[in-house]
Amino acid sequence: MRTAIVLFTRDLRVHDNPALAAAAEEAERVLPLFVLDDAILDRFGAPNRLAFLGEALGDLADSLGGLAIRRGDAVAETVRLARQVGAGSVFFAEDASSFAQRRERRLRDEVDVRVFPS
Repeated sequence: MRTAIVLFTRDLRVHDNPALAAAAEEAERVLPLFVLDDAILDRFGAPNRLAFLGEALGDLADSLGGLAIRRGDAVAETVRLARQVGAGSVFFAEDASSFAQRRERRLRDEVDVRVFPS
């Protein structure tokens, strides 16, 4: 596979991240992505949380040597980017929340996904 996307959601760690490790092993190029999902921001976007998230994303970008950040619906933005860069798969960590399960189902309808334990 030439290009893979690693979609970061709750698990922002680089060290010992199964999705990131698998993508790096399987793809020639790995594009890390975080989507500021309006559905989440509208409910939980308190200023102090957003400041903390901004710092965490900055640290993640520094650790990875870059991070694509999009804003909007996580599925739509991930699919859009995957098509733009010709990504073969989207890798991400599993999440048991109902919101995450819906997101995963919607992603599976659009692109090849690889889900890993978090």
